[in-house]
Amino acid sequence: GGAAVPSESPTAQSGPPAGVGIIFKESRRNSTTALVVKQLAPGGPADSSGLIQVGDILLKVDGKEVTTTEKATQLILGQRGSPIVMTFKRFSTEKVEKFSVTLHRGTAASLG
Repeated sequence: GGAAVPSESPTAQSGPPAGVGIIFKESRRNSTTALVVKQLAPGGPADSSGLIQVGDILLKVDGKEVTTTEKATQLILGQRGSPIVMTFKRFSTEKVEKFSVTLHRGTAASLG
């Protein structure tokens, strides 16, 4: 059986889990499902980064492939302020770009 793992400190998970302010929709094409950015929460980490656009396709969260909104939500939600690396692809007129963005959950991204 699985033993319960004690959390590092009682305050580690204070409040609800934080996300990055992206709403995804599943886009099914043939037998593959793509996760498309449907909406960005105004002032959220993704929006504030200025790097993610509606229509971008999410490939990975912290190196793990995601194909469903359920899986994406599981991986994205976490402790407020913790870093998350998201890999997207974007179809521009000429080419397909692949890029990674590092965000901090639940807090506006600070652009150095």
